[in-house]
Parts: sequence; C-alpha cells; structure tokens
Amino acid sequence: MPSGISLPISADPIIVDGVAVATDKLVAALVATLCIAVVGAFYRYSRTGVALQALADDRQTAMSVGIDIDHHLLIVWVLAGVISVAAGVLWTFVSGGSFGVALVGLKVFPIVIVGGLDSIGVLESLGTGYLDPRLGGGFGNIASYLLLIGMLVVRPSGLFGRPRIERV
Repeated sequence: MPSGISLPISADPIIVDGVAVATDKLVAALVATLCIAVVGAFYRYSRTGVALQALADDRQTAMSVGIDIDHHLLIVWVLAGVISVAAGVLWTFVSGGSFGVALVGLKVFPIVIVGGLDSIGVLESLGTGYLDPRLGGGFGNIASYLLLIGMLVVRPSGLFGRPRIERV
C-alpha cells in the first residue's frame, strides 16, 4: 500500500480455513460486492433502472412509451464513469499507486478498439522483439497505440462495421 494512504484497517492478514487473506484485498472485495449490489438494486427497483432495461431491450418501443432516450443514455454514461472511478480506486488501493496503474488505464483504449488483450500482448511482444533493436527501446509499448491510430484512420467504423448512412 502506498505510504500516503492510511486507512484504519489492520495490516495483518485474516486467516480463513488456514488460508491467509490480505485485509486490504478483503476490504476491496467487500466494497466491490457492495457496488455490484447497489447497481443491481438500482436496475431492479428504481424507475430509471427499469427505463434503462426497456431502452436496452427495444429502443423504439421505449421511445414510444415516453422514455427520453438521450437523458437515459446520459445516465448510463455517468453510471459507467462512477463505476470506473470506483474500480480504479479499488485497483489502486490493492495494487498500490504507481506509474504502472496509469499504463494499465491507457492500455484500455487500444484493447477495446483493436479487439482484446491477447492481440495487444502479441503486438507488443512482436514490437519489442523485432522493432526495438532497429528503432530503439520502448517501441513495443507504443506499437498498440500506432495500430490504434492507423485503424481509426483507415477504418473509422471498425473492422466489421459499416458506415452509417442517414437520409435527411
């Protein structure tokens, strides 16, 4: 745990059936479980959650019964941001705050766009093995971002997407 963060929890591990469980990891797991329960209850019991379920099921029908799609999509993005912040705080709490956390966060963009953690790992390994000796060290780390930029230039609608044509 970083030296600047101090929570009033014991640093000693808790023994469960002979297995030592780190207290900070147990607290993070409990907070994550609480977040999952709150989001689940939100979707099941609130009017907004039911409207979001209707929107996910059939957008046209949801719009026809009076659900404001733009407003509810804004709520979804805000909820996704709050959940992401909670996940980032828990990740930092468990793994410690370092520059590595920022690198993990930045790797999300090429992983989502290019298509999976495996393809990015292979690309970084190939970039490190073949291009680092020729172009200088550290090229493997930026190879996925260069592929991301190239892909967005060549196929902005994705590998399998089609451009959206709208008639006015």
